[in-house]
Amino acid sequence: MQELKLAQLYQRLLKTEGQGGPLLGLDVGTKYMGVAVSDRNCRVASPHSLIERKTSSSHQAILNLEKVAKDLSIVGFVIGYPIKLIGYQGKQFVREMHISGKFADLCYIYWDERLTTKAVENAIGFLKVDRRQHKRIVDKLSALCILQGCLDGLAKMSRVVEM
Repeated sequence: MQELKLAQLYQRLLKTEGQGGPLLGLDVGTKYMGVAVSDRNCRVASPHSLIERKTSSSHQAILNLEKVAKDLSIVGFVIGYPIKLIGYQGKQFVREMHISGKFADLCYIYWDERLTTKAVENAIGFLKVDRRQHKRIVDKLSALCILQGCLDGLAKMSRVVEM
């Protein structure tokens, strides 16, 4: 796995034009990981799934993520990273992804996820669902916000390049 910056991701996606694939957005938490997926052209994000994470081991979560990545033929990950906030789970999970060797050909980018969970909670606060279902919705939509933020950044970059 190779960490990229936004401009590098943009260049990589340009090189694979027509034969690329979707990106996966990840909102990594202590108990669950929200997953979102982009379309093949990396324009629009959609919620995908929720992967349970055991605090003692990420092995099963990595296997589940590997299955999703293969099924969707993804080209990389957008991993939420709360810049300047403490208690972040994602860096450790990315280390475990590296160690697993299951994603060696893929790239990843960290995307600032500060307060995405709070924004989603405010947006869906009117829903009358039980607490567990609410958490599942929030985690998936947070992953969607992370991924869509990155896709919007890529779209802005393409407009600048076209000028």
